[in-house]
Amino acid sequence: MDPQFDHAVIFVSDLEKAIADFADLGFDVVRGGSHGSTENALIIFANQTYLELLGVKPGWSGQLMKMMGILAILEWLSAQRGTIFSRLIRWISGELGPVDWCVRVENLATMTSEWTAQGLDVLKTEEFSRKRPDGKVARWYLGGTKNGYLPILLEDITPMVDRMPLLVAGQHPNGATELLQIGLREIDTTFSGNVLKKFITPHSSSNSKNDAVINIGGVGVHFGGVTMATKMSLTLSYSGGGSQNLDLDKSHGVAIKMVPRT
Repeated sequence: MDPQFDHAVIFVSDLEKAIADFADLGFDVVRGGSHGSTENALIIFANQTYLELLGVKPGWSGQLMKMMGILAILEWLSAQRGTIFSRLIRWISGELGPVDWCVRVENLATMTSEWTAQGLDVLKTEEFSRKRPDGKVARWYLGGTKNGYLPILLEDITPMVDRMPLLVAGQHPNGATELLQIGLREIDTTFSGNVLKKFITPHSSSNSKNDAVINIGGVGVHFGGVTMATKMSLTLSYSGGGSQNLDLDKSHGVAIKMVPRT
């Protein structure tokens, strides 16, 4: 199986408010569960992709500022250890809003070995888990590099549906169906695009060398320059009859455009 776009991550200061904001935008938001000091909620689309809202658990948030110095140390220690934690720690020690994106693969070890052989500084893969509200535990591996222009790689250990339930038809009141495209702000768009093509989709017949939009499992990925208004943009298909841009104040830093389903 070729790499598949899996999800984008938004770090929020208040998960309950973020859930309410996205519900106001017409999305059905599913509580994902807990992974230690953080918890998440998912906005799932029909093409097996989702938007993850990630926040620190209540009770931990008051200690977050005190933890920043510790987090900086932990980030340094993790970087010395060379594990994927060094990238994830930046999610909660940096700016709020969109922080990262993940691509699903069948054999993470093979891909990271290929990356290492081609000269990339690959971080050590780690196992992660999340306890869902129903008590079931989803487990997966994460790996990759420090560089944000390459996604985090994800390989499921438990069945994918344990981590990402399938979308029920008509689940979103606003009619949203599939994630069509994601835009990411990078300084050097040409370099970022070329690296993505080389290391994520080198054998994909759906991408040509000159494509500005790179197809990853049916989701188009493109890089915008420094003039891009937000760090991340999403284009979604929906059952409505005209294009519309959703309220940026409620989408937590992600520009979301809805276009009619074709």
